[in-house]
Parts: sequence; structure tokens; C-alpha cells
Amino acid sequence: MKKTLASGAAILAVALTGCNQPAPETPKSQASAAKAGITATPENSVAVVNGTAITKAEVGAIKSELAQRRSGEVSEEKIVDELVKRELLRQDAVAKQLTKNPEYQARIDNAERVILSQIAAEDFMKNLTISDEELQKEYDSRIGAMQRAEYRARHILVDKEDVAKDIIAKLGKGAKFEDLAKKFSKDPGSKNEGGELGWFSPQQMVQPFSEAVEKLKNGEITQAPVQTQFGWHVIQREESRESAPPAFDAVKEQIKSMLQTQKLHQYIDDLMAKAKVERFATPTPTPEASPAAAPAGSLEGKESGAAEPAAVPAGTSAPTAPPKK
Repeated sequence: MKKTLASGAAILAVALTGCNQPAPETPKSQASAAKAGITATPENSVAVVNGTAITKAEVGAIKSELAQRRSGEVSEEKIVDELVKRELLRQDAVAKQLTKNPEYQARIDNAERVILSQIAAEDFMKNLTISDEELQKEYDSRIGAMQRAEYRARHILVDKEDVAKDIIAKLGKGAKFEDLAKKFSKDPGSKNEGGELGWFSPQQMVQPFSEAVEKLKNGEITQAPVQTQFGWHVIQREESRESAPPAFDAVKEQIKSMLQTQKLHQYIDDLMAKAKVERFATPTPTPEASPAAAPAGSLEGKESGAAEPAAVPAGTSAPTAPPKK
């Protein structure tokens, strides 16, 4: 379904203000067609605002950004209208000499730093070659040789250890696991199925649960309650099987993405090793001046090394493990 005029404008506004857009231009760094020595023509530009061209390349960059975000359809006319308005505001900011305000200039410098770091990362990725032999070697070492065990089990989840022990005693006297699960279990996802969890890998369950299942033999029931953050479990392992690893072609692109990210991080580490970086101690704010919490997305409050480099493009992270139940 096509976007309405209002939603299309909202999408465009988001795209133009996103962190992947070029930094605001300043008198010292603007790259307008006039300053670059380019004469604005219908072949290379879509508009001229007080002598400054809006180029087709700039419009194309916005269209590409919208396509990457899958933000729906926005006409080129709307993009041009928005760029014209922003050029007028840029010129107004220059005329008012707003960049002489240190706070505004810091924002411009940070925005420029973000976009240039992203461009550098994109350029590195574009020129990076990873051979099929390298991908196959990574697959063989990480995935190909793996045999993954899977289990099918039932469980009864209760709030107290004594209740779990009583259930184990009832099972020892011949009570059916399914019946007790339907009567006592607090797990809404499996209660009505007699505690049935289906097939799962150990990585899909919290550690105490998976470790208990792995120690059981098929058909056995835990003789002591198993505690997790969800409560106390009585577990019956029903079956087990070995699962073959995914085929190379099925995970080739994921492996490639993972290697790209590793190589990009190594490239950044190499730049750090060659650079001369001086850090100055920042004064510790007084308790009265300290904010209650750092704003979302800010650098304050994060542990050193916890944040990913800003240069890493979206979509380059390695695949993650399934969510734990």
C-alpha cells in the first residue's frame, strides 16, 4: 500500500535527520556546487538556492538511504522540496553566524565525525575481498565439524522447592507426568500439553535446565528439583538426537558478514596502534551536578570498550544465539 502524503513526509524527515546523513555544512567545510567549481545545470542539479546548487547526487543519496531503510515510497519531488528548505535553513544559520556558538559547532563536528567514519567503514568494506576458500575454512573450523545434540522433554514448573519434591514423590508412586503437569505447572506455554516442550538445543534453555536434561537418560526424571530464575522444575527427558550442522551454502553469507566485521575491527585496531592518542582526565562532577541517568544513546555511563565502534555499518554483526526460555 502506498504511503499517504503525510506519512511520506514523515519518512523523509526521519531519513534526512538520521545519523547516516551528511553533517550540517559550515562556511569552512561546505561542498556546494559553486565552491567546488561546478556550474549548476539541468544535467547535474535539480535546483539552485540563492546560488547554491542542490545536486542530483545529493538527491540520489537520500533515495538510497530511504531504500536501505525500506521506508516506503517518497517521490523525488518531495525530496527536492525538503532539501531546498534545509538549504535555506543552512544559509540562515551561516548568515547568523550560529557556528560561532561552541555548542552548535561541537554538534556539527560530531555529526561530521560520524558520517566520515561511516564512509571510511563503507569504503573499507567495498574494497574488502574474502575468498570462498577463506569462508570454507571458517565454516570448517566453527560449524562444519559440530554435531549438535537436541532433546525432547517435559517439565513441571512450580514456585516452591517443597512442592516440586512432592511432585517427584508422586511420580515415584506411579502418577503420570502429563497429569501432574496439567494440574500443578505454572508454565502457561506447556501446562495444557502435559509439560511438553518439544525439541530444543541446550543453547535455547537457561543453563541449569539444559545441564539437568543433558545428565538424564531418555525416559528418566530428575530426582531433585532444578532451580532457575523462573522457579523450580521437575524434568523428564523423553528423547535425544544428533542434529547435523547447517550446510555451507545456507550460512555462507552469515560467515562472510562475521568475517567482514572482524576485519573491520582489526582495521580500526591497526589505526589505533599507529595513531598518537592523548587523553586528558575529565573532572569528576559533584553529586549535585551529576544527572540521575545518562540519556539513551549517550557515551556517559557506558563502560570502557562496551560500545561498538560508530564506524561499523548496520548488518555486519555475527548471528546471535536463539533466545533463552
